Amino acid sequence: MVKNKITLNILADITKKIGKVDSTPSDNRILVVFTGSNIELDERIEELKQLKGKGIDFSLAFSFMGEKILNVESIINSLNPVEIYGEEDIFQLEKIVEKHSSIIGPNITMNTLSKVTLGMIDSFIPNIIWTFLYKEKPVYLDYTSVRNYLGAPSKNKEIKDIIENHIDKLKKIGAIEVEAVNYVKQILMKENRSILEKEDKENSSFNKVITERDLINYNLRESLILPKGTIITPLAKDRAKELGIKIEMEK
Repeated sequence: MVKNKITLNILADITKKIGKVDSTPSDNRILVVFTGSNIELDERIEELKQLKGKGIDFSLAFSFMGEKILNVESIINSLNPVEIYGEEDIFQLEKIVEKHSSIIGPNITMNTLSKVTLGMIDSFIPNIIWTFLYKEKPVYLDYTSVRNYLGAPSKNKEIKDIIENHIDKLKKIGAIEVEAVNYVKQILMKENRSILEKEDKENSSFNKVITERDLINYNLRESLILPKGTIITPLAKDRAKELGIKIEMEK
């Protein structure tokens, strides 16, 4: 596949400037996949930078449209990746999977979402997500850009249902939803518990976060009593209502 020549030159020049040796252990390296949406992307980059500060290294992968729409150079400078991949790297799937513990998708589009759920893996990003899921390696996806296409949620109920149905299908095949302002806590819980446990011991005032995923994983029933200061994400509150779980805070 022919890559955009300008983007290719940018990637090549910046990679040379980085000058990193590819020696990061795979269990400490996450592949961040970028598709063609810039909705709230600056905020997601800040989330990723915080995660990087906890000892996690990144490689970056850009879809064909991601290279054309996004400020690739700025993203690379912000995240200082070990490696950079593009559409032509679809032929290196096995090597990419071996080198990385998991995937984070901070700006998943409807195109990518629908392709993965339908098994239409004819381009790089859907294919790499499918491969990680196929091998049962963690895939963390932020659906903000899907639910807020053109900057706001749709008022069309049928469209909203289509979006949520695709998201539910991805969850069923193993994708883990990550929510805004919660990347560090959610992903470190899976990727590197030792870092998280150390941080909690050193900072006893660090607030616990309950997510939608927690409610599903713990298979909770009628009520849940949480320590004072616990943060409950909006999606977790919605899920609790659906499951009939009463949430209370310790006094």
